[in-house]
Amino acid sequence: MSAEFKQRDASGAAWLGSAVYTLDRWLRRRQDIYEYTTHPQCLFRIQSVRVDETLSFQDGTFVRPGSRVLALHCWNEHVPVMGPQGPTLAWAQRAHRAVRTSLRELARYLTEQPALRDVAAVCGDMRVSSTDQAARLARIAVRYGFETATVDPRGVLHRIGDGLLIMMLVSVTNPPALRNSILRHSNMRLFLSRAVLEKRYGVGVNSRS
Repeated sequence: MSAEFKQRDASGAAWLGSAVYTLDRWLRRRQDIYEYTTHPQCLFRIQSVRVDETLSFQDGTFVRPGSRVLALHCWNEHVPVMGPQGPTLAWAQRAHRAVRTSLRELARYLTEQPALRDVAAVCGDMRVSSTDQAARLARIAVRYGFETATVDPRGVLHRIGDGLLIMMLVSVTNPPALRNSILRHSNMRLFLSRAVLEKRYGVGVNSRS
């Protein structure tokens, strides 16, 4: 490969990365998705949304339609980078610590925000490619206190758009992960009650990493 071709390739990659980040920032501003901590290991941003359905949690938490919850969005730049071999045990351990750190920071943030005291739950979406993978991810999510639902309330075009944006973000932040996450065709919604979040990750809780 010639030096000129390499330079063009690097220039094209830099342009694509800049364009993707610009689009991501524009969408986050438009949808009011924001960082709740500056911790470098935090994996999530949040967005205040209203739920359309009734939510009932195992701990007794009950959320009525129209109530406000916090939606978790992946902070792609903070996701631990995979090596060329894909996910390893060391990568899984880093991701585990990052999830726990993210939830501890979220619990801390909620205690410091009186304007969010009506928020009784948080939710998030995970893209999956099969029922087997969904079952595996659900078992993992339960370990962090999440409950799962299989209904995806978004329309088809919304799902496709989200998948394309995620694919572009992963391609510039964590390319080896593409083979594991490219355009997942199904969605699994996760819920975590605020009561469980504070009990397991709140200030003063001795949470092992």
